[in-house]
Amino acid sequence: MKALFRITPLLLAIAVGGCGKSSSNGNGLSPVAFLYVVGQGSNSIIALGEQPTGQLGALGVPSIPTNPIPVAMTQTPSKNFVYVANSTSNTVSGFTLDHSSGVLTPVGTALLPTPVGTNPIGVGADSKTQFLFVLNQNSSNISVFSIDPTRGLLTEIGGSPFSVPANPQFLVVSPTAEFLYVAGGATGQISGFSIAANGSLSAIAGSPFAAGTDPVGLAIDPQGKFLYAADKGANSVLSFSIQGSGALAPVAGSPFPAGTQPVSVAVDSSSSFLYTANFGSNDTSAYKIANGVLTPLSGSPFATGGTGAVTPSAPVFVTVSTTNQFVFVANSGSRNIMSFLRASDGTLTVATNAPFNQTVAPSWLLSGK
Repeated sequence: MKALFRITPLLLAIAVGGCGKSSSNGNGLSPVAFLYVVGQGSNSIIALGEQPTGQLGALGVPSIPTNPIPVAMTQTPSKNFVYVANSTSNTVSGFTLDHSSGVLTPVGTALLPTPVGTNPIGVGADSKTQFLFVLNQNSSNISVFSIDPTRGLLTEIGGSPFSVPANPQFLVVSPTAEFLYVAGGATGQISGFSIAANGSLSAIAGSPFAAGTDPVGLAIDPQGKFLYAADKGANSVLSFSIQGSGALAPVAGSPFPAGTQPVSVAVDSSSSFLYTANFGSNDTSAYKIANGVLTPLSGSPFATGGTGAVTPSAPVFVTVSTTNQFVFVANSGSRNIMSFLRASDGTLTVATNAPFNQTVAPSWLLSGK
C-alpha cells in the first residue's frame, strides 16, 4: 500500500503554554539548541530553547500543532526533518526544522490506516536519511517510508508494513549501520532487523534475542557498537555488543543494576556515559561506559523531582542534549522537565529553577539544533 506526504497549507497556532513560571527566556540568552516536548494533554509539540545555563525558555512559536495524540519523535541524521508519531490518529507528521529559530514547519501528514498500522508508538530514521520507520503497537508491525531528501515527503515502500512480535514497546535504528531493533517488553526479547537498500526489513539471524524480563527502552551508542535496554521488570540495564551481522551478544557483567523500574536509556555523543529514567524510584541512574560495561558514577542516582518535591516525578524518558551539555528528564507524574548540567566526568547538577513546569504530562523529549 502506498501513502504519500503532500504539502498542505497550515497556519501554526501560536499558543502560550509550556513552562509555567519559567517559560520565558528570562536572562535573554540565545538558546544553544532546542528541546521539543510531546505528552498527554495537548495535540501539539511544545518548542523550548535550551539556554547555556540549562534553563528552558519558550521560543517565538512555542506550540506547533500535530495530530492526536503525539507520543514519539525523531530528528533525521541530516538534521533537516523532524517526524512525530501520533498514536490515536494512526498518523505520522513531518516537519522541516529552521536551525536558527527552532520553528517546525509542516511538510504534510500521511494517514496510516489499519492495514498499514495502528497505534504508532515509535519512529526512527536510518543513518543515511533515506527511510523512516514507524512502529505500530496494536497491529504489531513497522511501516516503512522513503524520505524525499529535499522536502521531507514520505512514500510508503513496497512490502510495507513488516511484521514484528506482538505488543512491541520501542524502536531504535543504528546510527552507523543498516540495523533496526524492537523491544519486546514482557516477552523478554529484542527483535533485530536488517535494512535492505530499498528499505525492506528482514530478521537478523538469531533474532529475537533473549533480553531479561521486560525490556522497554532502547538506545544505541553513536558509534553503533553497543545496544542498551532498560529492563523495567528486573530493575537493570542490559548491555549488548552489536556484531557485524547485527546479532546481539551480551556484554560480560550484564545486566547492570539500575533504579526501580527503568523505562528509558540515553547515551551521550561521546559514547562514554549512559543515563536512565527510573519510573519507580523517581530518579536517573548515571554510568561510565567502558566497552559496554557500565559503572555507576559518583552521586548516582540523581533525583528528578527537585528540592522539596512532594508529588512523585514518575520519569518516563531521558535524553542527552544535542550539544552534550545537559541531560533532560520527562516527569509524567509531576508534569515537568528536570534539567541537569553535565560535568566532564558525566555527573549531574540540577540547573537553576529546575524542574520546569509543563502544560502536558511529558512523555517524549527531542533535543535538536
